[in-house]
Amino acid sequence: MLAQLPPLNSSPLNQGLGKMVPPLVLDECLVNRFKYWKEGIRQGMCHNGELYALLQEFSADERLRAYAMAYEQTEKGVEVCITVSKKSYCVWLRLRSLSHLTESSLMPSSER
Repeated sequence: MLAQLPPLNSSPLNQGLGKMVPPLVLDECLVNRFKYWKEGIRQGMCHNGELYALLQEFSADERLRAYAMAYEQTEKGVEVCITVSKKSYCVWLRLRSLSHLTESSLMPSSER
């Protein structure tokens, strides 16, 4: 008798809030930036009707740090977008995926 294997999409990371989605990578010219108020002026971005908050901006030579930070956030269940320009890499967090997290849990592990 063969053991029944669970469906491929049944891992904890693929269920509910723990769903891990790789970062979306976009050219900076494809997004609309804006500023908003949340305990100070902050940077926001819109792409395909979704709103994102800027987590951190990196210089062009810090590409690996930007990707590492983005993947650290995806492991927490946050949907991430990285925008790329000639000068910088920006890591953005999709606002819909932040509702279950506290602000302190979003800080990079190196800053805690």
